[in-house]
Parts: sequence; C-alpha cells; structure tokens
Amino acid sequence: MDRWDHLRFLETLDYYRKSPVPMKLSDFRRGVIKLKKIDNQTELVRIYCYCLMPNHFHLLIQQLADGGISEFLRKVADSYTRYFNTRHKRVGSLFQGGFKAKLIETDEYLLHLSKYIHRNSFPLPMWEHRFYPYSSYPYYLSGEPHPFCDTNLISSYFSKTNPNLTYQSFVEETEVDSPALSKLLIDADD
Repeated sequence: MDRWDHLRFLETLDYYRKSPVPMKLSDFRRGVIKLKKIDNQTELVRIYCYCLMPNHFHLLIQQLADGGISEFLRKVADSYTRYFNTRHKRVGSLFQGGFKAKLIETDEYLLHLSKYIHRNSFPLPMWEHRFYPYSSYPYYLSGEPHPFCDTNLISSYFSKTNPNLTYQSFVEETEVDSPALSKLLIDADD
C-alpha cells in the first residue's frame, strides 16, 4: 500500500532468511523479549534478486538448507500477513495460493531471470526514468553492498569497464521476451 509496507516486507525477507530465529519479527521490533544471541544461525536461502510490486513480488533465491525455500517463504508470508492485517485492520489471507518456483539449471536462465525480475517495475508510470527503490536493481548499478541481497554472482558475468557489456546494458537494452526464456517463466495461469 505504501513505503512502510514495502520496507517492512524487505525487513521480513532479511530477518527470516536465517534459522533459527530468536523470536518472531514483531516481538523483536517491539523489544518485547530480550534478544538472545544465536551462535549457530545458518542461512536457509541466499537472495540474488528481488522486486516488490504493488500486488506481487519476485525473488531469485538459492536454497542453502534442506527445505530452506519452503521454510523461508512460509515464515515470510505468515509474518508479513500478520503485520499487514494488523496495520490495515483486515483479516484473512493476504497471498493467493502457494508460491511458485522453477529450478534454474543454466547460467543463461539465471541471467535472463534476473533481467526479467529487475525489469518488472519498468512499466510503473510513476517510476519512469527513475530507479525503483523496492528492487535490488539499484544495488546492481551502484555497486553498493546490499544488506541481504548478494549481487556478486550475477554481476560477475558482466564487464565493469565496457559500457556495452555491463549488467545495466543487458537489463535495459536487450529484449526480455525471448521464446527460450518465456517458456521457462511462471505464468499467472500455471
């Protein structure tokens, strides 16, 4: 609905990507329970790209622990739904159905999927010719470290000195609708 909802969703992604978590995110934010240091936290997933849209989101993530993606997305959905429902005085589920996933088996698919995710915000008229802040894309362009998104893997495929071979030129100056890629994407009808 607004900037605060987007920022809370990003905070939720960061908080639940590791396990075990010391408490629910809402308790942590309120300081209800004194935080105990957890020495043996492990990453469930590594996040490479994201884009939060007004009515859906896209993530490019790597599973690092058995069942990590399912556990991560379940906790994110539960936590964010509780937050959103409380803030906006509503009840019920927030997300329609379960998440959809595709296995990435080639470097080409990995790169094209990152482009697809980062181009998702391009049609939003209010952000035309500006960087969309609820995406990992600005971090790919600036080279600044992201608090929880690993930009190194995908960036390593591109030149830092040749403007024709940069990640930005790949995302912004090449087509996203290649027939090879479109059959690999998840449709709304899937």
